[in-house]
Amino acid sequence: MSGIRQDDDLVFRKICSLIEPLNEKGVDLSRETDLIADLEVDSVAVLDMVMDIEDFYDISIPVNTISETKTIGELVDAIHEIKKEQS
Repeated sequence: MSGIRQDDDLVFRKICSLIEPLNEKGVDLSRETDLIADLEVDSVAVLDMVMDIEDFYDISIPVNTISETKTIGELVDAIHEIKKEQS
C-alpha cells in the first residue's frame, strides 16, 4: 500500500469514526456515502464534525469547501488538499 493510499485510508477511517455517532440509520459508510441524503445529517452536526476535523488535523476548512462537499470521499479529498496547502 502506497504512502498516499495509506494516509487516505487513515483520513477516511477518522472521518468515519467522527460520523458514526451521527449514523442513526446504520448506513454502511463508504467514500460515496452522501452526508446529507444518506445520513440525514443536519447542518449543525456537519459544523460540529468540521470543527472536530479542524482540531484533529490542525487545519482550517473554508466555508465554501464545506458547502461544496457532499460525500465522505469529497471530504477526505478536501482534507488532503487543505493539509497540502497549509503545510
